[in-house]
Amino acid sequence: MTVAPIAPRSRSRRVRDAVSRRPILPLVALGLGCAVIAWLRIPAIARDTFWAEDGRTFISSAALGGPSALFKPYAGYLHTVPRLVAAVVVLLPVHWWALATAASACAIAGILAVVVFVCTRDLVPWLPARLFIAGLTVLAPLAPREVLGNLANLHSVFLWTLFWIVLSRPRRMRTAVILSVVAFLGAMTEIQAVFLAPLLLLRSRDRLVWIVRAGLIAGMVVQLVVTLGWPRAGNTNPAVDPLSIGYGYLINAVMPLVIPQSQLGPVLASTGPAVGIAVVAAIAAAMVYVVLRGTRAQRLLVVAALSGSVLIYVASVATNPNTFYDYARLTSAQLSTVWLTRYGVVPSMLLALVLPVAAAIAFGRRHRRRAVSWSVIAVAAVSAALIVAQLGPQWTRRSDGPAWQPQLAAATAQCRRDDEVRFVNLKETIGWTVTVPCVDLTGRVVAGS
Repeated sequence: MTVAPIAPRSRSRRVRDAVSRRPILPLVALGLGCAVIAWLRIPAIARDTFWAEDGRTFISSAALGGPSALFKPYAGYLHTVPRLVAAVVVLLPVHWWALATAASACAIAGILAVVVFVCTRDLVPWLPARLFIAGLTVLAPLAPREVLGNLANLHSVFLWTLFWIVLSRPRRMRTAVILSVVAFLGAMTEIQAVFLAPLLLLRSRDRLVWIVRAGLIAGMVVQLVVTLGWPRAGNTNPAVDPLSIGYGYLINAVMPLVIPQSQLGPVLASTGPAVGIAVVAAIAAAMVYVVLRGTRAQRLLVVAALSGSVLIYVASVATNPNTFYDYARLTSAQLSTVWLTRYGVVPSMLLALVLPVAAAIAFGRRHRRRAVSWSVIAVAAVSAALIVAQLGPQWTRRSDGPAWQPQLAAATAQCRRDDEVRFVNLKETIGWTVTVPCVDLTGRVVAGS
C-alpha cells in the first residue's frame, strides 16, 4: 500500500494557521503600529502643546477638582474617556503632562483601530481592505490638524469606531462584552452617538449583538439625560446657507481624500469644486457596484456610511455656525487660504470606506468578471495610495506652540519666589491657559491651602 505524500502548506496558509493559534499577536501589532503612526503624524512641538480643552478643561479639572471632575459635563455632554485619561496624567510629574496626554490619545486611537478591524470581519472579508479601513482610524488625511494626539477631539475617533461596533456581529461572548464596554465608553464621550440610533432598529435575534448594543444604548441614555439637565449654550451666529454647507462638505470631507491640506487651497482657487465633484462621482460609482454585487449587509454598510457622512457634517456646521463656513461667498484669493474644519474628518472616513468595500467584493468575484473586478480594485488601490501618501507629519493647530515644557522653569521659580502663590497659569493654544497647583511644581504645600 502506497501512501501519497502530504503536500506542503503554502506560505499564506501557514500564516493564517499561525494567526488563528495566536490571534492576539497580530492585533497587538496592528494597535501598536496605528498608535505609532498617529504619534508620527504630529510634529514634535505639537506633541508637547496642549490643545484647547485638554489643558484648560480636562487637565486643570483633574489637577484641582479631584474625582468629581470625572462626572462634570462640558459643552452639554460628558467627556468620560478624556477625563479618565486626564485623571491618570496628573499623577505623573508636571513636565510630562502634555506629552503624556498626546501619547495617551495616540494609544487610544491605536486601540480603536483594532476594534474597527475586529468589527469589519464579516462585512469586509478581504484582508487588505480590512487593514486599510482599520488604518483609516489614524490615516484620515485631515486628522492630524485637530483630531489626532489630543483628548479634546478624541470623541471623533470614537464616533467612527461606534459606527462599526453597531454594525458588528460578534461570535464570542468575550468579544461581545469587550465591544459593549468600548461602546459604552464611546457613547459616554461622544453625544453624536445618537446619530447611530436608526441602526439599532435593525432587527436581530442574536443575543451577542444585543449585548454590544446594550452598552451603546446605556451610554446614549446617560448622555441625553446630561444634555437635558445641563444644556449647551446656544450659538447666536447667523446660520450657514445650504450652498456653503454643500461646498464646505466637498472642501472638508471629500477633497482631502486626494489632495494634501497644504495644496487644497491653491487647487480650490484654480479649479473650484471640480476635483471634489470628480471624487464624489467615483465614490458614487463604487457605491452602485456594492449595491449591485454586495450582500445585504454590505449594501446597508455603504448606504449608512454615505448617509452618516452627510448627516454628521451638516449637523456639526448647522449647530455651530460661523462666518468661516460661508465657503460659497469666498473669492478665489480667499479660497487659496481656505479654513479647514475638523467637522470633515469623520465624514471623510465614512466616504473613504466605500472603495475598499467595493474592492473586497471585486476581489471575491475576480475569476468571474475579471475586467470589471480588477478595475474596481485598481481604483480602490489608487484611492488608498493617495491617502497613504499623506502619511507623514502634517501641520496642526498646535504646530506653533506654545510648548509646555519650556514654560515650567519660570512657573516653578514663581511658585518658589512667592510663598502666597498657590496656582500658576501656563499658556496653551487659542489663548487659553492651564491652571497648575504650585505643589505639583515644587512639592511644597503652601500654608492654608
